[in-house]
Amino acid sequence: MAAVRIFACILLGIVCCVGFAGCEFIKEIEKLTIEDIDVRDVKDGTYEADQSNVPVTAKVQVTVKEGRIIDIELLGHSHGPKHGADEILDRVKAQQSLRVDAVTGATYSSKVVLKAIEKALKQGM
Repeated sequence: MAAVRIFACILLGIVCCVGFAGCEFIKEIEKLTIEDIDVRDVKDGTYEADQSNVPVTAKVQVTVKEGRIIDIELLGHSHGPKHGADEILDRVKAQQSLRVDAVTGATYSSKVVLKAIEKALKQGM
Protein backbone atom coordinates (compact mmCIF):
# COMPACT_ATOMS: atom_id res chain seq x y z
CA MET A 1 0.00 0.00 0.00
CA ALA A 2 2.85 2.39 0.80
CA ALA A 3 4.42 1.65 -2.59
CA VAL A 4 1.17 2.63 -4.33
CA ARG A 5 1.05 5.94 -2.42
CA ILE A 6 4.68 6.67 -3.26
CA PHE A 7 4.05 5.85 -6.93
CA ALA A 8 0.92 8.06 -6.93
CA CYS A 9 2.86 10.96 -5.38
CA ILE A 10 5.67 10.61 -7.92
CA LEU A 11 3.19 10.44 -10.79
CA LEU A 12 1.35 13.51 -9.51
CA GLY A 13 4.65 15.38 -9.20
CA ILE A 14 5.59 14.53 -12.77
CA VAL A 15 2.20 15.63 -14.10
CA CYS A 16 2.47 18.93 -12.21
CA CYS A 17 6.00 19.58 -13.50
CA VAL A 18 5.07 18.81 -17.10
CA GLY A 19 1.96 20.97 -16.85
CA PHE A 20 3.93 23.89 -15.40
CA ALA A 21 6.66 23.63 -18.03
CA GLY A 22 4.02 23.47 -20.76
CA CYS A 23 2.38 26.63 -19.46
CA GLU A 24 5.70 28.45 -19.44
CA PHE A 25 6.50 27.67 -23.08
CA ILE A 26 3.00 28.76 -24.08
CA LYS A 27 3.49 32.06 -22.27
CA GLU A 28 6.80 32.63 -24.07
CA ILE A 29 5.24 32.00 -27.47
CA GLU A 30 2.25 34.20 -26.65
CA LYS A 31 4.68 37.03 -25.80
CA LEU A 32 6.29 36.85 -29.26
CA THR A 33 5.61 39.92 -31.33
CA ILE A 34 5.84 39.80 -35.07
CA GLU A 35 7.00 43.01 -36.73
CA ASP A 36 5.58 43.52 -40.20
CA ILE A 37 8.53 44.14 -42.49
CA ASP A 38 8.01 46.23 -45.63
CA VAL A 39 9.48 43.83 -48.16
CA ARG A 40 10.16 46.71 -50.55
CA ASP A 41 12.90 47.78 -48.10
CA VAL A 42 14.62 44.38 -48.16
CA LYS A 43 17.59 43.95 -50.51
CA ASP A 44 17.46 41.19 -53.09
CA GLY A 45 18.88 37.99 -51.69
CA THR A 46 18.27 34.75 -49.87
CA TYR A 47 18.23 34.85 -46.10
CA GLU A 48 18.07 32.13 -43.46
CA ALA A 49 16.98 32.43 -39.86
CA ASP A 50 15.60 30.32 -37.09
CA GLN A 51 13.43 30.74 -34.05
CA SER A 52 13.27 28.43 -31.08
CA ASN A 53 10.68 28.48 -28.37
CA VAL A 54 11.08 24.94 -27.13
CA PRO A 55 9.38 22.67 -27.97
CA VAL A 56 8.49 24.65 -31.12
CA THR A 57 11.35 25.45 -33.50
CA ALA A 58 11.51 26.68 -37.07
CA LYS A 59 14.23 27.39 -39.60
CA VAL A 60 13.38 29.22 -42.81
CA GLN A 61 15.00 30.40 -46.00
CA VAL A 62 13.42 33.47 -47.59
CA THR A 63 14.23 34.74 -51.07
CA VAL A 64 13.47 38.36 -51.98
CA LYS A 65 13.70 39.79 -55.47
CA GLU A 66 12.70 43.26 -56.63
CA GLY A 67 10.91 44.07 -53.39
CA ARG A 68 8.84 40.87 -53.30
CA ILE A 69 9.09 37.61 -51.41
CA ILE A 70 9.40 35.07 -54.18
CA ASP A 71 10.08 31.98 -52.09
CA ILE A 72 9.95 30.82 -48.49
CA GLU A 73 11.27 27.40 -47.62
CA LEU A 74 10.72 25.74 -44.26
CA LEU A 75 14.11 24.11 -43.70
CA GLY A 76 13.21 22.72 -40.32
CA HIS A 77 10.23 22.67 -38.01
CA SER A 78 9.48 20.74 -34.88
CA HIS A 79 6.32 20.66 -32.86
CA GLY A 80 4.86 17.30 -33.61
CA PRO A 81 3.63 15.73 -36.81
CA LYS A 82 1.56 17.52 -39.42
CA HIS A 83 0.52 20.60 -37.52
CA GLY A 84 -0.07 22.40 -40.80
CA ALA A 85 1.96 25.49 -39.94
CA ASP A 86 3.66 25.28 -43.33
CA GLU A 87 0.45 26.78 -44.78
CA ILE A 88 1.59 30.09 -43.28
CA LEU A 89 4.32 30.29 -45.95
CA ASP A 90 1.77 30.59 -48.76
CA ARG A 91 -0.18 33.19 -46.80
CA VAL A 92 2.90 35.35 -46.32
CA LYS A 93 3.85 35.09 -50.01
CA ALA A 94 0.30 35.88 -51.15
CA GLN A 95 -0.02 38.92 -48.86
CA GLN A 96 3.65 39.96 -49.06
CA SER A 97 3.24 40.62 -45.36
CA LEU A 98 3.75 39.02 -41.98
CA ARG A 99 0.31 40.28 -40.92
CA VAL A 100 -1.51 37.06 -41.76
CA ASP A 101 -3.83 34.84 -39.78
CA ALA A 102 -2.29 31.90 -37.96
CA VAL A 103 -3.11 28.44 -39.23
CA THR A 104 -6.02 26.99 -37.27
CA GLY A 105 -4.74 24.24 -35.01
CA ALA A 106 -1.17 25.45 -35.41
CA THR A 107 -1.26 28.86 -33.75
CA TYR A 108 1.97 28.52 -31.78
CA SER A 109 3.85 26.95 -34.68
CA SER A 110 2.56 29.72 -36.95
CA LYS A 111 3.94 32.40 -34.61
CA VAL A 112 7.34 30.73 -34.38
CA VAL A 113 7.55 30.34 -38.18
CA LEU A 114 6.50 33.98 -38.68
CA LYS A 115 9.17 35.14 -36.22
CA ALA A 116 11.81 33.17 -38.14
CA ILE A 117 10.64 34.80 -41.40
CA GLU A 118 10.81 38.24 -39.76
CA LYS A 119 14.37 37.59 -38.59
CA ALA A 120 15.37 36.43 -42.08
CA LEU A 121 13.90 39.52 -43.75
CA LYS A 122 15.64 41.84 -41.29
CA GLN A 123 18.98 40.51 -42.50
CA GLY A 124 18.34 42.20 -45.85
CA MET A 125 17.60 45.64 -44.45
